[in-house]
Amino acid sequence: DDGDAVVRQSTKTTVAAEDLLPPKTESGFWKYQREAARVYLGIRVQLTVAGLIGGNFLMNIIEKWIDPEGDQHPGLWLGFDIFFNVSFTIELMWNMYSFWLCRFWKSAWNIFDVVVVSIGLMNYVLPDLPGPLGLLRMMRAFRVFRLFKRVESLRKIMQSLSKAVPGVANAFFIQVLVMSIYAILGVEFFMTYGEQGSYTNELGEVVEITTARDLQYGYAYFGNFGKALFTMFQVLTGESWSEVVTRPMLHTTNPTQAIGVSFFFVSFNLVNGIVLINVAIAVLLEKMVDDESDKHHHEVREEPKEGEPEAIGFDEVRAFDDDKVAIPEGTPAATKPSPSPTSASKDAAVTAAARPTKVAKGDALHGLNAIGAMESDFLSLRTDMAKIKLQMSQLLTVLRERQMKADAGSSGMEAMRCSQRNQPAMQVKSM
Repeated sequence: DDGDAVVRQSTKTTVAAEDLLPPKTESGFWKYQREAARVYLGIRVQLTVAGLIGGNFLMNIIEKWIDPEGDQHPGLWLGFDIFFNVSFTIELMWNMYSFWLCRFWKSAWNIFDVVVVSIGLMNYVLPDLPGPLGLLRMMRAFRVFRLFKRVESLRKIMQSLSKAVPGVANAFFIQVLVMSIYAILGVEFFMTYGEQGSYTNELGEVVEITTARDLQYGYAYFGNFGKALFTMFQVLTGESWSEVVTRPMLHTTNPTQAIGVSFFFVSFNLVNGIVLINVAIAVLLEKMVDDESDKHHHEVREEPKEGEPEAIGFDEVRAFDDDKVAIPEGTPAATKPSPSPTSASKDAAVTAAARPTKVAKGDALHGLNAIGAMESDFLSLRTDMAKIKLQMSQLLTVLRERQMKADAGSSGMEAMRCSQRNQPAMQVKSM
């Protein structure tokens, strides 16, 4: 109904499109469910919940800033924690009542809310959780992710990222594969470099070389596949790799080794650090742009607003009507072409066809683009044809008038000539 449309329109920046109002119930426990859902979807409630989430995240930051151990102001932090847990529990119960059952559990964001709120309540029921279960308290820091459910721009980014995961995962796999190949080669080439704790530079001087952890150079950076893989990741990030990893092997008396080391690390940076990283970014952006395009082309076309011309649907392509010409207002009636006997029926058909039609959501993207282009070309062609026919009609009218004037002038001249011929004959007869 109209009320539902107003609610969805007013909350479209904070509420997901799938959150629909439940059907009306006249009696029983669910009597006020529809009204509760309407109020819950209201912009004020959603902004209040978003403010609580942001406030909770801000309090976590302040707590870990001024009191990391939590022993200076334990009562203050406990009070704020209880307040936010109770507030989030009330909001979760309200959401459950408004959209129970299927509408609630089909949303992944609602499931995330249940997990986070349940862990917050579990900290009070079981304060001393054993072993790794004690780490569940850190889930409080993830409450801020609930903002993604209520802010449309953030939710779109998360949805686009989730849809881009398969393509980006393939690009990351190629990166890891190339990095692993270079790690294997690094173990083969550099594992024993500096194994005596020294190396000879290009000046022939013996220089001690050990790491800050008092390990041999080759073993510390390329001692096995795991060390070499992490070293190549360090090179990929650009974190002091040139000075720490490369230069001790570059400054040597062996020119072949210097050239090989240069080619090894430069090629790795070009392939993995420039090409493949940009490939992953390109795949991510492509998936995000395709997601926005699909949403745009699958939307249902809206009715035109008051005062705006009606849009023409994709199924309105029809043959140009040769019996109708658009004549501007003020054109003399004599210049307007006479309609054919079938004009009235054709006008009714054109009027019925001019109503906008809705496009099915499952139409293919390329098909929609092609049909949209055809529609635009057809409308431009129809307008040009109407203008040409109007000009031709006006031109024919002017030519007819000139012809009529010319015919009238020739008839007058012929009559004058005849009268001139008859005058001598009448004079002779009179004599």
